[in-house]
Amino acid sequence: MGTTRNVVVTGAAGFIGRGTCERLAAEGARVTGLDLDPASASAVEAVGASFSVCDTTDAEAVDSALEGADAVIHAAAIVSDHGPMRDFIEVNVRGTRNVLDSARRHGAKSVVHVSSVASWGYEFNRPPTDSAWTRRQGVPYVDTKAASDDLALRRGAAVVRPGDVYGPRSVPWSIRPLEAMKAGTFRLPGRGEGVMTPVFGDDLVDLVIRALDTPAAAGRAFTGFDGTPVTAAEFFGHYARMLGMDAVPTSPRPLALAATWAIEMGAKLTGRPPSLTRTAITFIERSAPYDTSLAGDLLGWSQTVGLTEGMTRTEEWFRETGLLP
Repeated sequence: MGTTRNVVVTGAAGFIGRGTCERLAAEGARVTGLDLDPASASAVEAVGASFSVCDTTDAEAVDSALEGADAVIHAAAIVSDHGPMRDFIEVNVRGTRNVLDSARRHGAKSVVHVSSVASWGYEFNRPPTDSAWTRRQGVPYVDTKAASDDLALRRGAAVVRPGDVYGPRSVPWSIRPLEAMKAGTFRLPGRGEGVMTPVFGDDLVDLVIRALDTPAAAGRAFTGFDGTPVTAAEFFGHYARMLGMDAVPTSPRPLALAATWAIEMGAKLTGRPPSLTRTAITFIERSAPYDTSLAGDLLGWSQTVGLTEGMTRTEEWFRETGLLP
C-alpha cells in the first residue's frame, strides 16, 4: 500500500468511520475525515486525520471535499431503528449517490461503501450468500441500506456489509443495550433465541481496508461476519454480567412488543429518542445467519477477536469512560 495516497472517509466521527481513519493514518495515508458535526473535529483529528465539515446530502460540498481523492470510504449514514423514511432516503440513498458521483468525477481509483447485513432484511429462513439480492422489508433503515447497496454495486464500488458490530464506541450493539439494561427497559423477546452475527469493530475496519486495497473487490459485496452466530441471549448476556445480573431479562414476545410500544409512546411525548423500539426487536429475532465466504476467499480476511475477548475489551472501555463503575 502506498504511503502518499489521499483517502477521504465520510462519516468520520462515527464508530466505523473514526476507526477507519485511525487505521489508515497509522499506515501512512493522508486521510481527510468528513462529518456533518463540526464538534467532532477534535475526535477525528486526534486519530491522525484532517477534518472537514461536509453534509453528504449537499452534492456541491461533497464534490469539493473529494477533489484530489485517490480512494474513498463512504461510511456516513443514518443508523437507527426509528425515524421518518424521508430522512433515511435523503442521507442513505441520495447521500450515497452524491459520494459515488463525485468519486467517479474526480477519478478515485478505489471506493468502498459501508452497507449492512440489514440490506437483506430479517425475514428469511435460509442463509443469504454474498451474491444474494437485497430485500425490502418496509423498515426505513433496511430499505435504504438495500437501495444504497444496490446503487454502489452498480457503480463498481466494493461493498462491505457488516454484521452486528460491537466494541468500544459502538452505539447500537454496545452502548445502547448497556444503557437500556441500566435503565431497566431492556427485554429480549421469548427466551432470546434470535440469531446474532457479531463482529468486533477492529476486525470490521480490517475488512474495509482490505476491500479498499484489493482491485478485484470492485463491484463485489463482502459480509463482515465469520459465520459463527450466537443467540441474542448469549450476546447480550455479556452486558448483563457486566452489570452483575445473572441473565438478560426476557419477556414473552407479546409483552416485549407491548413494552417497546409504551417506550416509543413515551419518547414521542418527551421528544427524546426511544431506548428500545419494536423495530429493534425485529433486528434481534432473525432465525438464520449468513452464508458468506467471499471476504476470506478473495480478501484473506478473518475475525481475529472472538466474542469473549471482544466483550472483555468492551467492558474495559466502558469502565474507562465511566459507563460502568
